[in-house]
Amino acid sequence: MLKRLKEKSNDEKIRNTMNKRIRFIFGIIVFIFAIIVLRLGYLQIAQGSHYKQQIKNSENITVNESVPRGRILDRNGNVLVDNASKKAITYTRGKKTSQKEILQTAKKLSHLIHMKTDKITKRDKQDFWIQLHPYKSQQMMKHEEKLLNDGSISQEQFDDAQRDKVGKNQFKQLSKDDLQVLAIYREMMAGATLNPQMIKNEGVTDKEYAAVSQKLSELPGVNTTMDWDRKYPYGKTLRGVFGDVSTPEEGLPKELTDKYLSKGYSRNDRVGKSYLEYQYENVLKGKKKEMKYTTDKSGEVKNSKVVNPGSRGDDLVLSIDIDLQQKTEEYLEKEIKKLRSEGAKNMDKAIIVVQDPKNGDILAMAGKQIDKDGSLTDYDIGSFTSQYAVGSSVKGGTLLAGYQNNAIKVGEHMIDEPLKFGGGLTKHSYFNQHGRKEIDDREALMYSSNVYMFKTALKIAKDAYYENMPLPHNISDAGNKLRKGLNQVGLGVKTGIDLPNETSGQIEKLDTNAGNYLDLAIGQYDTYTPMQLLQYVSTIANNGYRIQPHIGLEVRDATNKDELGPVKHKIKGNVLNKVNNTPDQLNEVQQGFKMAFNKIQGTGYQSFHNTEVPSAGKTGTAEVFQDGHPRVNSTYIGYAPADNPKLAFSIVYTNQPVPEPWLNGGDLGRDVINYYFKNHKED
Repeated sequence: MLKRLKEKSNDEKIRNTMNKRIRFIFGIIVFIFAIIVLRLGYLQIAQGSHYKQQIKNSENITVNESVPRGRILDRNGNVLVDNASKKAITYTRGKKTSQKEILQTAKKLSHLIHMKTDKITKRDKQDFWIQLHPYKSQQMMKHEEKLLNDGSISQEQFDDAQRDKVGKNQFKQLSKDDLQVLAIYREMMAGATLNPQMIKNEGVTDKEYAAVSQKLSELPGVNTTMDWDRKYPYGKTLRGVFGDVSTPEEGLPKELTDKYLSKGYSRNDRVGKSYLEYQYENVLKGKKKEMKYTTDKSGEVKNSKVVNPGSRGDDLVLSIDIDLQQKTEEYLEKEIKKLRSEGAKNMDKAIIVVQDPKNGDILAMAGKQIDKDGSLTDYDIGSFTSQYAVGSSVKGGTLLAGYQNNAIKVGEHMIDEPLKFGGGLTKHSYFNQHGRKEIDDREALMYSSNVYMFKTALKIAKDAYYENMPLPHNISDAGNKLRKGLNQVGLGVKTGIDLPNETSGQIEKLDTNAGNYLDLAIGQYDTYTPMQLLQYVSTIANNGYRIQPHIGLEVRDATNKDELGPVKHKIKGNVLNKVNNTPDQLNEVQQGFKMAFNKIQGTGYQSFHNTEVPSAGKTGTAEVFQDGHPRVNSTYIGYAPADNPKLAFSIVYTNQPVPEPWLNGGDLGRDVINYYFKNHKED
């Protein structure tokens, strides 16, 4: 029994010891857990805002850097617009970099590069002098400082008054070295935080580039890089149509700032600002290089890395054939010289546009403004931005409108004769000013009969001609019908070409002036662009389908090499409408156009009767005034081959002398046809 009690007592002792140990260990665990909880609470509550700020100050910030734009090429792969690399020096401002620190960097940089000082403004000098001479500035402003402190003037008024006191005497204290520093400093200050700002990209010498590169560790925020400029391998050819790109200094053009900012651009981005560069900005702009800067709590950049190397813009292939373009320009200049030698001393513009009538591809567009002395200025954009009275070239459209309104029938005969209206008004054709000649609709185009068109217009107004008849009083409805017919072939409406600033011409109200209505029928009232004339003749060549013209042909993926990448997108000419005419009616106009160029009586026979392939078309002469003196605009429209057109053209010469003599400018169209088909035997 005693032995059993003794064993039990020993077991209790062991259990008690174990329990004490467990309680001790558990107490330690609870104590450690309490410390951890208290520490976490301290970090989250007492120090939470501090560590959040540290994280915020060390966050990654993505910054975009500019990349070269895409190239522009012709339909055969010839590069028309490219990029030329050039050395550049940039500055990236830190989040909390002070003006004093920027000034110190500018002073160091001024010993390494030379800057032009012509962009320095009076205000730049005033602010710079104040910064260089803080004590003198303060002494000059004691009175204003009192006014500022008592609230009599605002800080802005104080600053303006301070600048006003810095004038010529203070400017004389700025040395050449100071101006060098200022020229650099003003560029550095122009950039946004953590956005690379161009300091110098023009005329950076190898010596300057190397010197800055070697000292980058001593120049916080400064970097040496490569910039680019647009270059034009074919010189001035199509230079106006290509348009312009903003400079690094210009950034987003003022008039386009809101538009580009809404699309995510930065203010210092280089963008297309006119014509093709503007129209196809989304294609040519490229993908920006992306950098990530890590900053410390003071805002200084600790390190950076390239997130996305970016790539230049995609390539834009044009429908232009640069060989045909250059030949067309050569022929145009030759024709201008010839016409001037024949008496066209006041001719001030000459424009030609060439396209494939079946798909709307613009193959060539050339224009010249002509000074009194004969010197020429490129005016390619005039083909769609300027409008003219074009004369008898529109008569094919007048016939189509007559057919549409059942005013005339295919093959209808009329008497060409001087028309005499009540009140003494007389109108006649140029080819038949006194006699009477029976002609049909085809012959009306061949001879360019004004009378046939006048009588057609009167029939549209439901008022057939008779001698000494009064002119119709209200021609509003008839005018709308005639214009609708002309609109269907592209006259008086925008063509839809893929270039900005296209004009639709000058279309005046027609209601009670029947004389203007009759003039509309022969191209003497409304005005049209050369591009509209081209769309019109192409619609006739294309059996009544009006095609949207386009200069863009396709978009190609950018590559790191010079060759073209794969096709991303094709640009096609859309069918805008089909004219409301039967095939017989369209064929009648086509046959009349063929006769105008190939019959000896035709107005275009002299230039076009013996082209490389048979051609068809129409000529026009519009009476205009230049500085109060009577002149004429001469126009030529056509296509070839006559029975299966592959090429169409329109030509406008402005302010030629009033016939006689009649100056023939059709040789320009003949030369273009002959060149094209000699070099395109398969067509």
